[in-house]
Amino acid sequence: MAQTEQHSIDPLQQIDVDDTITRLSAKKGVESVTVMTKDGQVIRTTATAEQAESHGKLLSKLARDAAEIVEQLDDQDELSFLRIRTTRHEVMVALDRSYLLVVVQTPQKD
Repeated sequence: MAQTEQHSIDPLQQIDVDDTITRLSAKKGVESVTVMTKDGQVIRTTATAEQAESHGKLLSKLARDAAEIVEQLDDQDELSFLRIRTTRHEVMVALDRSYLLVVVQTPQKD
């Protein structure tokens, strides 16, 4: 599991993060799991360094933009989950106050 040294989390949170990544990575079709800050700095990932950097940059921006749209539509609401499905991949982004959890998987056949 790759890790960046620029941003870390406390040891108790690290155990939860590592357990979550291990559990999600074991699911059928999951290609990668990444935990990052809201600004895209990768904390933990199972992706390659290149993929993680790309996901961090692009998906953190997408999550920020989508969250702003939700807030503009209803200032009493906030975005908690984002799902993008293409013909090749499904990308799921769970948003927290400080972090993003990104899971990339092969979409299941309907």
